Amino acid sequence: MYHNPVKVVETDSWQKKCKEVQESLGIHEPLVVTSPGNLRRQKLPTVFNPNSIFSNIAPNPTFESCQDAIDFSKRVVFDGLIAIGGGSVMDTAKTILAASGTGKDTIEHVLCFTDSFPKRVSSIFVPTTHGTGSEVTMWGTIWNVKEKKKYSLSHPNLYPDVAILDGSLTLSLPLDISISTLLDALSHSFEAIWNKNRNPKSTYFAIQAICLILENVEKLKHDLKNREVRSKLLKAANIAGLAFSNTKTAAAHSISYPLTTNFQVPHGIASSLAILPLLEINQSEIEGELGQLLEQLNMKGLSELSSRIKEIPSNAIKFTLQDWGVQKNQLEELVTQSFAKGRMDNNIVELTEEHVGWILNEIYS
Repeated sequence: MYHNPVKVVETDSWQKKCKEVQESLGIHEPLVVTSPGNLRRQKLPTVFNPNSIFSNIAPNPTFESCQDAIDFSKRVVFDGLIAIGGGSVMDTAKTILAASGTGKDTIEHVLCFTDSFPKRVSSIFVPTTHGTGSEVTMWGTIWNVKEKKKYSLSHPNLYPDVAILDGSLTLSLPLDISISTLLDALSHSFEAIWNKNRNPKSTYFAIQAICLILENVEKLKHDLKNREVRSKLLKAANIAGLAFSNTKTAAAHSISYPLTTNFQVPHGIASSLAILPLLEINQSEIEGELGQLLEQLNMKGLSELSSRIKEIPSNAIKFTLQDWGVQKNQLEELVTQSFAKGRMDNNIVELTEEHVGWILNEIYS
């Protein structure tokens, strides 16, 4: 049974729409979470109370940066939260929602909290990258730098009330971040298809997202300022989020976590490196879904699909393990670290260490 409670609104004027949504939700004193870049580009201190804006965002939210966000939230009075940014902003915002909802003061206590939240804070999420899909999920990712470990927040109260999509907010993204984020969305989509938790609606969303990405990525490369293309890719990332919000991610993301913690591979790249090897492994279990996808893309076979995917990072980003400083003798240890509980076991094919070793060798150089 498919479920997602987030209301998604598309607009070409996010500020106007945000005010309308605030009014409908009764948010009069919002706490705003954003990045330094969006703070400046969108002139947010002129839009919101500058004393209620938190912008000290780490690229991959850490225990320390999320604790700073929680501490900030305890010092201000707010009746709702607005997150304006990419995945790191939205993950940070969810730590504030969780801290406010549980009444806990530390990130450690928030992560350990397993009961129902005593309180729910209304929230509006405004994504500024076409990758994460976090504006329609109940999960947040936090990294413990000392432990070199990834932690997850998960609670139905962390679903935003409303997601506002405005493609113009992605126009400032440079090519490398643009490609990295849309590859994350592509990974979300495929992971939702080759997933034990899939349902017809999540699969439908995933196929639509893949089509939008593959039909628009080359147009993006040729014109980064094409607002129509940006809007389509933002929509793709959003519906990819709607897809994996019901399935969770699987093997590609599981393999990505040690790459980010140990080698600082950006999440969008780390999560998508294994797409093609996993497509090869999983194809026999998803023949019907692949048939639908190939038909919609007017492609003749899987080799054409693989070629199109392989072209995406070309001349835009580093896209092998070797490129990111991984040594051959480190692959064995990466195999062991790649089995994240609740992710690897979602893959429709049961993967062994031998499978993962083969995947890592395939994406090494």
